[in-house]
Amino acid sequence: MHIIKFQEEAMEYMHDRDLLAKLCLHSLKEDALKWYFLLPEKSIDRYENLVHQFLHYFKYNIVEKVHFNYFYKIKKMPNQSVHDFVKIWKFTTNKITMLE
Repeated sequence: MHIIKFQEEAMEYMHDRDLLAKLCLHSLKEDALKWYFLLPEKSIDRYENLVHQFLHYFKYNIVEKVHFNYFYKIKKMPNQSVHDFVKIWKFTTNKITMLE
C-alpha cells in the first residue's frame, strides 16, 4: 500500500507534518495522482487529512489477508445454503496467507 511504503521511506521526516504532506503529494503516481488532482481546491490542509482521504478513496483496493487457521472457524449456518457457503469459502481462499 502506498501510504505505508511512503511512511517507511519518509520516517526521518515524521516530525515535520507540513514537509511530510508535500513529500507525500510528490510521491503520488497514476491513479493516486489523478485522485489528488480531482480533489476540491484546499480540501487537504494537513498530512493527516491527506492520509484519511487517500485511505477512504482507495479502501477497496486494500487486499485483506486471512491466515489459513481462519478456515477452522468457518461453519455453515443452519439457514445458509450449501451454494452460498461454498461461495464464501472460495472468496476467502483467495485471501489466504501463510500457507506452509
